[in-house]
Amino acid sequence: MKNAENILKICNSLQMLGFPVASERIREALSHGNDDPLAIVSLALDSAATTEKNTRYEKCLRISKLGNPVFLTDLYTYKVRQLDLEYIDSLSSLAFVRDGKNLIIWGAPGTGKTWMAKAMATKACQEGIRTRWTTYPVLCRELMRLKMEDSQKLEARIKYYCHFTLLCIDEFPNYDIEDKFLMQEFFNQAKIAGHSSIISGQCSPENWDSLFEVKSFAQSIRGRLLEHSHRLEMKGPDLRIYTPE
Repeated sequence: MKNAENILKICNSLQMLGFPVASERIREALSHGNDDPLAIVSLALDSAATTEKNTRYEKCLRISKLGNPVFLTDLYTYKVRQLDLEYIDSLSSLAFVRDGKNLIIWGAPGTGKTWMAKAMATKACQEGIRTRWTTYPVLCRELMRLKMEDSQKLEARIKYYCHFTLLCIDEFPNYDIEDKFLMQEFFNQAKIAGHSSIISGQCSPENWDSLFEVKSFAQSIRGRLLEHSHRLEMKGPDLRIYTPE
């Protein structure tokens, strides 16, 4: 009887702390007359925690604009790809996000760089990390349009992107924006925010300079992105046409 009273007190406390689902799960299990009070609490809390985690995942995935999720368990590990699976597994722990570091992914077309970036972004959503996915061309066009229309909206939009714990930018730097310094300021604000970014594209970071008309502009962005970063080069054949033996 005393155990039942203590469990009800736990339920009331959970309700007051803002965990009504867990409280109701425990009350429901208790009403079934389970003889092990600790098992009632353990199972009910585990079920409630799983439900809460799934809810957070779905919300993060929706906000991220990632589209269909991608999972590392589906990674093609053909030997010809020369993947460092231990390093990839280490990255999937998302320690680099918790440390506020960036991840730079590059490789030839079809080697899976976008797929890998999306897999990391999906994992972040599963962990309840606020994540946003976009492409460099879309980002450039959006910011240029806002600059011409409304400077206040431009500032608000930059703050919006920098607010995410993990910002993923694909197809970098596949767009020749007219206002080079606008993107320089964007990455400067992102660095000040102290969050993490996943940058993916075809070009190796060492060759970014050659893709920008203004070299100092490229060096400025490169410095901001590479100062605290991990790197992952995707190798191997074009997986869209590759047929393993």
